[in-house]
Amino acid sequence: MSLRLLTTPNGSGKLSTIYSTANLLHPYLPLPQVSHALAPRCSVTDSFASLFTDKISKLRLSLASNPPTTYPHLPSPSATVTPPVFYTFTPASESEIHKILSNCPNKQSDSDPIPTWLLKECASVLIPAITNIVNLSLTSGQFHPSLKESVISPLLKKSILDKDKLSNYSPISNHCLISKIIERVVKSRLTDHLTSNKLLNPHQSAYCKHHSTETALLHIHDYLINATASQQLSCLCLLDLSAAFDTIDHSILLTRLSSWFGTHGCVLNWFKVIVIISLPPCQM
Repeated sequence: MSLRLLTTPNGSGKLSTIYSTANLLHPYLPLPQVSHALAPRCSVTDSFASLFTDKISKLRLSLASNPPTTYPHLPSPSATVTPPVFYTFTPASESEIHKILSNCPNKQSDSDPIPTWLLKECASVLIPAITNIVNLSLTSGQFHPSLKESVISPLLKKSILDKDKLSNYSPISNHCLISKIIERVVKSRLTDHLTSNKLLNPHQSAYCKHHSTETALLHIHDYLINATASQQLSCLCLLDLSAAFDTIDHSILLTRLSSWFGTHGCVLNWFKVIVIISLPPCQM
């Protein structure tokens, strides 16, 4: 879907009013307003792309220059127990895909052919095709490269920051809706495997049902209160990892998925395909 903004030839049209109205009608979020003092549009895009990629490259180089003293795959959480094997994904049903689609917010990427709200309106016709696409990915252990492409928009971290300083922006990646649906189905299958076989760390709060930062704080608070009541000393070590997800070593990730959590065959191949990095376009 495209939208063309028009003004009168003599420039008497009120641009601010027109753009404000257009932003209300247009299904996409307005792009961040970057000062023209930075550089021409193409140059700004290249600068943002370099900033975001160079940050990760520098972090990886610093990690490589300080290799760990122990083998990263050992010890496993249950070194004496072989984890249950997870070879194949259970195919998705049309009702499951319909539920996932219904729960999706009415947002979309520029790479989506139609707005999400319109896709929901046509769900009865399109759900069978979407379900087929999802199941082809699950059964083949493949993820089409076009589904991995995303549009990256720089977002100012805080409104009070200098808009002309590129380091004050964070990259926001937006994938197409079909990609998100497939990922949610895979997440559901993997979570079921981990929880049913008790493979998750009992102290993990992130990405666990009925757990959150609040439950983590309550656990720590309770521990500290009990320690104080027992006249014991407590030491709390907090780590803030820079670009933690972007600096994950893929070989370590895949090895642990296999040796620690029992993923093999089609399932492991799906994750191997998904972590092959494809450079997404940077939208400005």
